[in-house]
Amino acid sequence: KEIFEILKTNSNAILLDVRSKQEYEEGHINGSINIPVYDLEKVANSKLNKESIIIVYCSAGVRSKRAIQTLRKLGYKNLYNIEGGIENL
Repeated sequence: KEIFEILKTNSNAILLDVRSKQEYEEGHINGSINIPVYDLEKVANSKLNKESIIIVYCSAGVRSKRAIQTLRKLGYKNLYNIEGGIENL
């Protein structure tokens, strides 16, 4: 619930799906963008704004935790993880 409140009340919030392109195409949260965790370090700075609130999810929470570590290393600060991933929603 908290995640969807953030999305509703912050126009600069980004919902980031870090699963593979195939997993994303099989089903995702509406309004999310897909950058697979293995591509994140290469493309984050060209696709994401460091000032945005970024809410990250994957299937079960493992890849999203790794993605948040990568984004922090790149200088992103407003990061949230959907604990348990999309399977937990």
